[in-house]
Amino acid sequence: MRLSTLPLIAALLVAASLPAVAQKKVLTHDVYDSWKSLVGTRLSDNGAWIAFTISPQEGDNTFEIKATNGSKSYKFERGQNIQFSADSQYAIATITPTAKELKEATEKKVPTEDRPKNSLLILNLATGQETRLEKITSFSLAPKGGDWILYRPEPPKKEEPKPAAKPETDSQQPPAAPQKPEDKKVAGHGNGATIVLRNLKSGKEIKLDNIGLSQFNETGTRLYYTSTPEGLTGHGVFALDLGNEKSTPVMEGLAQYRRIAVSEDDKQVAILCDIDDYRGKEPSHSIIVAGTDGKNLHKVVTPGDAGMPEGWMINKSSTLRWSKAGDRIEFSTVPKPKTDEKPAPADTSDKAELDVWSWTDKALQPEQLLRVNAEKNRTYSAIYDLKDKRVYQIETLAHPDVTMPRNLNGDYGLVNEDKFSGAGAVPAYVGRLNIKTGQLFQIADDSYLSASFSPTGRWIMLFDLQSKLSMVMDPATGDSRAYSDRVPFPIFDINDDHPTGGGPYGVAGYTKDDSIAFVYDEFDIWAVNLTNGDQAKCVTGGYGRNWRRVVRFDAVDPELEYIDPSVMRYFSVFDTTSKQDGIARGTFDAFKSPRVLFMEDALFGNLQRARNAEVFFFQRETVKDYRDVYVSSDADLANAKRFSDANPQTADYVWPTVQLVNWTSLDGQRLQGKLYRPDNFDPTKEYPMITYFYELESDSLNQYQTPGPSASVINIAWFVSNGYFVFVPDVTYKTGYPGEGAMSCIVSGVNHVVEMGNVDRKKLGIQGQSWGGYQVAYLVTETNMFAAAGAGAAVSNMVSAYGGIRYGSGLVRQMQYEGGQSRIGGTPWEYPLRYIENSPIFFADKVQTPLLMMNNDKDGSVPYTQGIEFFTALWRLKKPVWMLVYNNEDHNLIQRKNRKDLSVRLGQFFGYYLKGEPMPVWMKEGIPATKKGTYGFEPAGSGSGAPAPEPTVVP
Repeated sequence: MRLSTLPLIAALLVAASLPAVAQKKVLTHDVYDSWKSLVGTRLSDNGAWIAFTISPQEGDNTFEIKATNGSKSYKFERGQNIQFSADSQYAIATITPTAKELKEATEKKVPTEDRPKNSLLILNLATGQETRLEKITSFSLAPKGGDWILYRPEPPKKEEPKPAAKPETDSQQPPAAPQKPEDKKVAGHGNGATIVLRNLKSGKEIKLDNIGLSQFNETGTRLYYTSTPEGLTGHGVFALDLGNEKSTPVMEGLAQYRRIAVSEDDKQVAILCDIDDYRGKEPSHSIIVAGTDGKNLHKVVTPGDAGMPEGWMINKSSTLRWSKAGDRIEFSTVPKPKTDEKPAPADTSDKAELDVWSWTDKALQPEQLLRVNAEKNRTYSAIYDLKDKRVYQIETLAHPDVTMPRNLNGDYGLVNEDKFSGAGAVPAYVGRLNIKTGQLFQIADDSYLSASFSPTGRWIMLFDLQSKLSMVMDPATGDSRAYSDRVPFPIFDINDDHPTGGGPYGVAGYTKDDSIAFVYDEFDIWAVNLTNGDQAKCVTGGYGRNWRRVVRFDAVDPELEYIDPSVMRYFSVFDTTSKQDGIARGTFDAFKSPRVLFMEDALFGNLQRARNAEVFFFQRETVKDYRDVYVSSDADLANAKRFSDANPQTADYVWPTVQLVNWTSLDGQRLQGKLYRPDNFDPTKEYPMITYFYELESDSLNQYQTPGPSASVINIAWFVSNGYFVFVPDVTYKTGYPGEGAMSCIVSGVNHVVEMGNVDRKKLGIQGQSWGGYQVAYLVTETNMFAAAGAGAAVSNMVSAYGGIRYGSGLVRQMQYEGGQSRIGGTPWEYPLRYIENSPIFFADKVQTPLLMMNNDKDGSVPYTQGIEFFTALWRLKKPVWMLVYNNEDHNLIQRKNRKDLSVRLGQFFGYYLKGEPMPVWMKEGIPATKKGTYGFEPAGSGSGAPAPEPTVVP
């Protein structure tokens, strides 16, 4: 025998033994907890290290820190807030107690001070030396430099006060002189907490007691803090120089120091405190500015200053924010409470309790009631201009919602006020406010116009949802011009099938001075010069449209403020036909196709670059590969290596494969969808199939399917692993006829997949949640092709739902039906037949499909009563129907125990009707109120219950 034949024979022997050795398992409901998610990925600034956390669905996480050159790796349990020092020499993380310890403490109602505490881990990345500090509440680092870390130890446990000793009757000690009121600290002042500064390199620590506020400057060379000692001296704001370890007072005096803010250039400090009226019943606060060296201390805003409305004051909880130029400070004001108001009369048992709804209300009572505390505590934005030396009140009672450019520059603010509240697009008033004169200039009223500032505030960017025009306006003059007509293709979403149509595709960014906006069309990026009327130029050279690929800017750097057109940038590239995804490189001034680095049958995301090095990470996923993290030290992302393996157990289970399906709807529209099949499916057999959908889903063709208990919908991985096909079709709609749209797309798609083979046409199921649940409810009134159906949180009666309330937000549902997701296109008095024809409740007698519903009693989105209406109709008609009502649960299940319960019931329901599995007790007999708390998962005797109705296929 020749030597060269041995490897082949050995390979054949191994292959022959594989089925017996490597038999894949089927997913069960008890394995969900073994699936993990990867979160919190970050690179050190020099790109030498990467850290990420792998979290189980229940239990304790682990976090890993790896050298990007592959030389070292560290792993720890229960880490949170993992950070690298600015010099990339140390990793710091909070280490939490175990989930079991915390759960036991909660169950035993252990007092907070006696519960297990966090610790702090400091890891020397070069040596692996660990430093652990126990009982630490939190830590912080300077954003961009410094050798110091600040941490807060747990406060000492409070001791029980000892009873005061009785004074000796014969004592000759004179009584203590009463302390003067002015020598006392006011109630609520407090003595602050202990903080510790630790030098990461030397280990030296500086302990500071009775500290209120504290924050590093950006480079970590100074720490600003407020001191609140127990005595009457030593109070104030201080700057600790971390080079010489000396503190310099910025401001001193007995006061409550509420806020400190340091300007971007680290030269000025703004301080909010009550030093002028420290002992008043309602202290009045002032804003004081000083140099960070403690010089040039001066008061800039005091109560009653010109520019502030009469009877208003600075909000004591106001934040302070410096403008980028350091010439303005943003703060908030509030009307002073009225001191002459009489207290409300004591409540009595015969006092009427009611809400008064009025046609004059801009927001309905449910929304108002949800916002009572927010309205009572509403604050109003104001600005102090250091050049003008005066206050400008931006927001007022008349106009409480005004936005300024993000850098707080310019003399104009934007007023955007909805005419009424509603779920969906509503008409609004838009105006520009001269903050110095208070003059308001109307831009539009009762319109569907959206408005926002460009980054520097040079322009107001406008989009009219009705005309689809994009415009730019000079905020100072009000002069405007359209720019959407300078792009040869629509720059609004032409595929949006809502009655109001689509909004703008968006803006990739602007040049430094906002002279050029880089706007998206459906596929490409265009450079629009906002200063003139020149035609736009295609940044991507028409590559996207030519290849039917969507090209979008990937900033990579989260701190990027503007786009320099000459700098090489990254773009995401998505193929709308094949669903391949990729990454490309190019410049914004090349006006040609970007260079595609790779395109794959995968999804890519979270591309980021190290702050100070050409080292990158991104995440990649496919239907069988979890979205693990990859690292490359090449600008072209070449030779990227996988650095995480969050779910290696995937390979042990029967897993979904996915195929892109193309077909034509009953209306003649070309559609796409996803067909999932088990990776071990037998092409000679037929399988049951469940169809799940929610509008457009095919773009996620290559998304990993994580097993887990269901919040509302079928878990694709579980059903496929258990011998089902799962079909996910795209669904499009036409105004006024959403139900017909669902029929046209879904029925045609299911028929097409059945014709492809391997699907048992008598074992078809369907399931959806919310908007998908509505469509399921509609479909079973129109077709008997499905042997079983599941509808979660479904609207069954658009007439009664139209005027209802979304109790989670308090918003009326009207706009949702007129112009939102329901797509009716008008009111019930305009189109009464549309509301009736699209409502399953009016056709309940047509239902022949067994239906499993879920409508939870605290659903804040779809009224619980919508489920009751449909269930009681089917119940009266003696149709096979079940409704799951999870108590105190919302639209989608929150509690994991309830999610696990729903997952079992979905599996049993479809298992009975589509696979002939035993009918469980809860389906056969129900769960009477007297047996509430029992599950009824066990098989109901030896019988299989009532047979499923014979399904028919609609051609």
